[in-house]
Amino acid sequence: MHALSCTAELPVGVDRVYDAWTCGWGLWFAHPDTVHLTCRVGAAFAFDVVVPGAAGAPAQRYPHYGRFRTLTPPSTVQFTWVSGPSGTGGVETLVTVSLEAVDAAVTRCTLRHEGFATAESCDRHASAWSGMLAAQAEHLRHVTPAAWAEVRQRFGGLPVNRSVPDSTFIPTRSYPDLDAAVQWLVELLGCTERLRVPGERVQLTLGNGAVVLAAWDATGAPASGGRPPATLVVRVPDVDAAWHRAVGLGFTPLTAPATGADGERQAVVRDPAGHAWALSQSMADVDPAAWGGHLAR
Repeated sequence: MHALSCTAELPVGVDRVYDAWTCGWGLWFAHPDTVHLTCRVGAAFAFDVVVPGAAGAPAQRYPHYGRFRTLTPPSTVQFTWVSGPSGTGGVETLVTVSLEAVDAAVTRCTLRHEGFATAESCDRHASAWSGMLAAQAEHLRHVTPAAWAEVRQRFGGLPVNRSVPDSTFIPTRSYPDLDAAVQWLVELLGCTERLRVPGERVQLTLGNGAVVLAAWDATGAPASGGRPPATLVVRVPDVDAAWHRAVGLGFTPLTAPATGADGERQAVVRDPAGHAWALSQSMADVDPAAWGGHLAR
């Protein structure tokens, strides 16, 4: 098997470059109308690269396929890569893109592409990737904020993190008797225990939804309005941006964005009606055993 590696410094911030290699293919590489993907580990993607024909000849379409293997924002994107006779020849290869912020406006991008069946295919890609990295910055510098927002909303998805349920909205409810509360919901609704942090909290799932039950000590956290504390966790693509947006809309900041041992970067705000919202961004796929959680097997 053959492999190649190339590096370029791009005059674009690292977050923008990460987006370009995940949800933003149609902004710099693929024909926008052909992109089909969700930015999640294990999810497949497909798009066409369209090259205009010479002297009025029909445009040439080159389909590309793959599957995301690793997504670690904003530093690493790894995916399989399959293209036709003039590309990988139908062979599934592996691309790893490593990103390093040189400063706020410059990103060092190192691309390794491995698994080529022939030296000829490897050499063709070495030349093509070098040219594309050189052209990428020129494409990205002209992308408007609205265009970035559109592709994130359309294709962004949410990263997988074993430490949190695979749901966008996750209500958290507090109970003085945690085990009894778990038993109620398992017997009443048929919930399934997903993860337990002994004496602290339990994650339950039901269908494609989830709820977190938290141990509550009334002496440490008095009831509000006669009820135990409750929070709605919302998983978002960019917790810092969401937090700043919330503050600008009149929400009261309770906890500034910070990344925990479970791989979640979270911030808490209170809306004008007094309800608490926890904004959560998955920064890495973390095994709960690393921070004291026990996944139900």
